[in-house]
Amino acid sequence: MEKEQRVFKVMRALMPAPSGGERELWLITRHGIPFYQINEWLDLKSIRKISTGKEYAHKLCVYLNFLHGQGISFEDAVTDDVMAFLMRLMGRSYEDGGVIRLRAPLSYSTLSKYVTVITEFYKWLEQTGMHHVEFQTMDNAKRAQKSFLYGQISSYEYKYIIDRHMLRLTAKREYIKWYTDDEVVTICSCFLTLRDLAIFLVTLEGFRIDEVLSMQLEDYDSQAGRISPSRSKGKPDASSGDFKHRTVFLPQSTRDVLDRYLLTERSQAETQSGLLSQTIFINLKAGCSQGTPLAYRNYWEILKKCAARAGLDSKKIRTHSGRSTKVMQFLEHQAAHPENNISDAMISEHFGWKSLDSIEPYRNYNNPIIAKAVFDKLQKAKEGQR
Repeated sequence: MEKEQRVFKVMRALMPAPSGGERELWLITRHGIPFYQINEWLDLKSIRKISTGKEYAHKLCVYLNFLHGQGISFEDAVTDDVMAFLMRLMGRSYEDGGVIRLRAPLSYSTLSKYVTVITEFYKWLEQTGMHHVEFQTMDNAKRAQKSFLYGQISSYEYKYIIDRHMLRLTAKREYIKWYTDDEVVTICSCFLTLRDLAIFLVTLEGFRIDEVLSMQLEDYDSQAGRISPSRSKGKPDASSGDFKHRTVFLPQSTRDVLDRYLLTERSQAETQSGLLSQTIFINLKAGCSQGTPLAYRNYWEILKKCAARAGLDSKKIRTHSGRSTKVMQFLEHQAAHPENNISDAMISEHFGWKSLDSIEPYRNYNNPIIAKAVFDKLQKAKEGQR
């Protein structure tokens, strides 16, 4: 497969803010020139959360470059063009009436995000009246071969196509869901920077990686040993002190690593880059990204390489395992030490869950510590009945 020419590209820009100062924007350019019509929509998507605008820009850019490679503009695209794009993402392409596999498909969740971006973009075009629109849905597909993909084509319809056509040739991935104590020690010894070690240690306290990478300097109190994320799954972002996410206290060993990182690696990167950032975890390597917030994808690659150096299968590594491990530590202590009265409600509070049922996916039903604690309780009960 020949790579489509990248006429459309994503760029980061700083624009004057109405209240003074500057605000960050993510734009799409065509031949190096900002594409006003598309960027107006991206600006709307960035109002609540700049990261949303960034994600939408990158995914829409992939779609636009695909269309350009087919000699089609987004105004002239029809349902078949969108389907061809989705098939390409799923690792398939039509050729001479058949279907061939090009490469490994994207995940279902990623494909669904592409569907959301494309359909929302066309719905916006329809709602703003920027083009004359003829609608095409699954029911009237034969009626309009050249119809645009606008308002009445829902994400659900395309996700239905994904369900039908997505390749199921690979087995379900297996991950290391819970780290053993030995694995934690080995992984910690294989990080190349204090920053990466600090991030890993903070995830072991039950934080999602997105929460860790969102942490700001003001969220961390070194003396008290407490830290909070500035954003969390399913909750509004913390801003101006109006909203705060849960607070977790860090063990002294984790605080020591984090403090050393702040005083050495981070301070040096900030000085070299000339960028002053409130984000705790920033890019350290010299270059255009130095001093900017560390991205999830970068840390994931770092963690996998570290795991490989530790002798673990990098394909089985995920960033969420630290959180799962912390849950099991709570449950183990709960079972082994009932006298401490650690309830499921207390555990849910620590992890920021609204429902007690959220614990269930994290349970390890083959955990020997919990099994032994249950066995001891049953034996004690039997002996008391004699």
